[in-house]
Amino acid sequence: MHGISTAKAQQGFAEASRQIIPGAASALATNPLRLVDPGRVLVTLKAGENRESLRLEAARRQRESVAGAMDAVVAAIEAASGGSGRGLVVALPGQSRERNGGTALPAVPAGAGDIAANLPPEAAGIVEALRQMPQVLSVEPNLMRFATQAANPADDFNALLGLSGLPQSDGFHSPSPDVGAIDTIIGSGRVNGLGGIGTPPALSDDPLSQLQWQLFDHAPQLTAGRSPGGTGFRSYRMTHRQAEEPAPIVAIIDTGLVDSHQDLAKSRILPGYDFISLDLVANDGDGRDADPGDPGDATAADFCFPGSRATTSTWHGSHVAGIAGAVEGDNRLGIGLPGVAVRIVPVRTLGRCGGFDSDIVDALRWAAGVPVAGVPTNPNPARVINMSLGGPGACPAAYQAAVNDALAAGAVIVVAAGNSAEDARQSSPASCTGVITVAASDARGAISPYSNFGPRIDVMAPGGNTQRDDDRNGQPDGILSLVSGGYEFKEGTSMAAPLVSAATAALVVENPSMTAAEVREALVAAAIARTSAECPQGCGAGLVQVSPPRANAANSLTRVMRQESSPASAGHGLFNLRP
Repeated sequence: MHGISTAKAQQGFAEASRQIIPGAASALATNPLRLVDPGRVLVTLKAGENRESLRLEAARRQRESVAGAMDAVVAAIEAASGGSGRGLVVALPGQSRERNGGTALPAVPAGAGDIAANLPPEAAGIVEALRQMPQVLSVEPNLMRFATQAANPADDFNALLGLSGLPQSDGFHSPSPDVGAIDTIIGSGRVNGLGGIGTPPALSDDPLSQLQWQLFDHAPQLTAGRSPGGTGFRSYRMTHRQAEEPAPIVAIIDTGLVDSHQDLAKSRILPGYDFISLDLVANDGDGRDADPGDPGDATAADFCFPGSRATTSTWHGSHVAGIAGAVEGDNRLGIGLPGVAVRIVPVRTLGRCGGFDSDIVDALRWAAGVPVAGVPTNPNPARVINMSLGGPGACPAAYQAAVNDALAAGAVIVVAAGNSAEDARQSSPASCTGVITVAASDARGAISPYSNFGPRIDVMAPGGNTQRDDDRNGQPDGILSLVSGGYEFKEGTSMAAPLVSAATAALVVENPSMTAAEVREALVAAAIARTSAECPQGCGAGLVQVSPPRANAANSLTRVMRQESSPASAGHGLFNLRP
């Protein structure tokens, strides 16, 4: 493990800024290819069915079969693992997932066709037999998902695809909006220097808080402590610093958490879990266990699949957790706390190369307190679950079933929209019904060039753009947060989602009984709408706000929540997709 084990007071910004690690880390794997685990498939059962009803049906068919045709199917069901009664992970014969203690390639690029077409006959026969069972809703490939941070994501996509430019529009994909209307209308080019905008009001003694432009109050023009891309957390903290409300529990489903860091609020870090089942991905020498520490996810070239690039460790989960509120506020160290103090449950699902659906759906259920086979029940069910991860394709049935279970348990699920500059309906879990889907914005309050967009977006939040310096502080307009050994600017919808998770935590502190639908309606009602120039292709209700902008004191997240006894009746249907 890595990290800073001993905290000491910093004397000011200059000393603190020496701990900023230059540049945003490269993404874990920003690519649109389907990376498939050839050794397992996800089986989702219909409502009212369970593993036992499926087993009984398979046994009945086995008795009626000829020459043992159903023997392998029955054996696969008996040996299946799974997170709940409706979700099973079925291992397929003849498909080795690891070799020589975990050195085999776990994922292979595959097209969008039926997974059974790429399997050996015996494995394909099991898939087809399962699909014919009346209890089965779907049999899906076990895809790999990735952290949704980015650094020049369009270039990464195109390099992997062998393209010299962005894909042509096909109804879902389109050129990056930053190449068109936004820069032309709002302003283009890098802005260097501090610009003489004044010094923000002394609210926090955390020396790097002046670089957290995303927490500034919203204002049409950049002034001291105010920004066009601000969300109002600065003013919110001014009135809630001494709040005594119980800290909401926020689960971070990600790469885990660095074992120590000077700025971590260690008393608010609760026991988590490592759900990575494949040693090659885990990089910690074992399978699932109660240690969610992040050992790093660096890879050599060609490690994940032929042609994959070498990557450095991202410490992505720690960065996301810091944005959501894992830091200690007002301690004269590092960055400031965004809103209310929260308790963090780190849930590790992403490692080297990414993370598989089978681990992520189990982690989602566990985070919400839903029992998962073979894993101790989470003693601290999360009120808010942050998923800064995703991959290509519409929401699989396995994800939707897990989302439904978590929502029924009382969790609010916040998901990054994705970084492929495409319609979010083509990314999951962002496209799942019931989650709050978050696009990314820059310091101007405009959509970031990499961010997914479209009618599935609920709100937008700062995710940054490290190619710009519109807040004029001499640093890239990324989002500053924790990494092993210090702090780093990153960009991505990964960074936008935890800020909405922090806003959600503020809401449930005010009203602990709020449902996921009511949280969404409050976020939508308080957001500041974006123009067609700021978001040409749809950013939901607009830029999330937790305190009233100077120009419109009615848009307060907590004020909206207090004034509306039932936000779900405010004219927006339950998680409706706006046309």
